[in-house]
Amino acid sequence: MNLRGGGGRRSRRGILATVLVIGIAAAVIAAAVGSGRGSRNAEISKGIEFLKAQESKDPKEVEQVLTEQKKEKMKAERAEMQKKLEDGTIDVWSLFGDSVIMGDSRAVGFYTYEFLPQSRVLAEAGNTIANILDHEDELVQLNPTSLFLCYGLNDISIGLWSTKEDYVKEYASILDELHKKLPNTSIFVNSIIPAQQAAINSTPVWGNIPEWSEAVHKMVKEKGYGWVDVDGLVREHQDLYDPDSIHVQKDFYPLWATQMMLSVYDEQQAGEQGSEQVVSSSAGDSAASESVTGTSEGVGTLS
Repeated sequence: MNLRGGGGRRSRRGILATVLVIGIAAAVIAAAVGSGRGSRNAEISKGIEFLKAQESKDPKEVEQVLTEQKKEKMKAERAEMQKKLEDGTIDVWSLFGDSVIMGDSRAVGFYTYEFLPQSRVLAEAGNTIANILDHEDELVQLNPTSLFLCYGLNDISIGLWSTKEDYVKEYASILDELHKKLPNTSIFVNSIIPAQQAAINSTPVWGNIPEWSEAVHKMVKEKGYGWVDVDGLVREHQDLYDPDSIHVQKDFYPLWATQMMLSVYDEQQAGEQGSEQVVSSSAGDSAASESVTGTSEGVGTLS
């Protein structure tokens, strides 16, 4: 899309102001269309007043206002999505589609409780991250949209890695190999579900789970993979642990699945926001050469 001034070059600031005003106008129109006829005129008038008020402002100030408005909108949309998932308006299991879950005995519950088909849950009791690449060919064949990894319990207790640093280093290598083989798959790592005190009393190394999980989280964030924070759920639902104090009951799995899907939603929103920023930056940088071209790659939408 070219933005050319009829009487000569536009300044970078002028271009940005134009783009921002268009954005505001679009928001105003959208709001008006969604309202009843009685309130539509009032919304339009209010919008016109808002636009007039922005004319004398620095484009950066206007951009900041729009950014804050978008953040609030995204927060409200996420809350609505979470509500629909939790009350069953949206069937969380239907959202997994061609996704794959991998993990240990905790992940096995996704298919033993018949929430998902076993062909989409590559998990076995006793598994660690060392078993992930055993399924490499199968994963390539499945080519999932999203891949969720649920490991950590055995990784810490078996003793294959003497320190969390060694563990994180190998985990990072495995994630990179997965990304290499599955370039179009979004990879999400679940936080390591902690053991309750009764289990820690019998196997003290499980007391290190929060520390190891945080080390994994830091690595995942640095490398740009997705993260599913399950800690809040287990703190809120201590009653959903099995008597062994390390596994979780059937009722925990829908909550866990909801958290996974919200993480996918957050990732999509972050991707869309990043694309918009790239387009905005490209528009500003290209203004000096008389034309502005913005492109963005679409991402899938959780619906």
